[in-house]
Amino acid sequence: MKRKYLIALGVTLALSVGVFITRPEVYGQTSMPGPVHQQLAKRAGEYTTVTKFSVQPGAAAVESTGTAKLTAILDGRFLLEEDAGVFMGQQTRGTRIWGYDNGAKQYESAWMYSGSTGIMRLTGNTSDGGKTMNFVATFNDENGVKQTFDAALRLVDDDHFVVGLYARGPDGSRGPTFDTTYTRKK
Repeated sequence: MKRKYLIALGVTLALSVGVFITRPEVYGQTSMPGPVHQQLAKRAGEYTTVTKFSVQPGAAAVESTGTAKLTAILDGRFLLEEDAGVFMGQQTRGTRIWGYDNGAKQYESAWMYSGSTGIMRLTGNTSDGGKTMNFVATFNDENGVKQTFDAALRLVDDDHFVVGLYARGPDGSRGPTFDTTYTRKK
């Protein structure tokens, strides 16, 4: 079994290197960070956060506070977020990776937090030059059932942005919402 794995790994690496060597102009263009990555990297820094959770639109929101540290990683290709806070009396920690896939021409993100062993995967786009990024988020719930949420990252200014996560009701209407406002520490 181990031998088959090593052979498969070797073939995959050989093919990858062969494609890279024969087509560097393609990989060079899509593998390098560009203006979209620079825009994401501008978010790097330390922030305070305020999260508002509503069970349904128009309902009173429960507020919680926290902190977040965002770091540009892998030569500016991705933005790593590490956050901590309290939600409904419980300490939480989370990690998010934000990026833009030049080849697929879409924003991508992965979210993990201390309340789950699953990973939420997000893909999205923008229609306003990157001021608002709209995502479709998917994850498997505690019963292994795939759940789909809507999410958005909205840039307010250089020191503020808002991340929203919006559940869908059974009829497709908006359900519970989380809106987190990030304020850069001075």
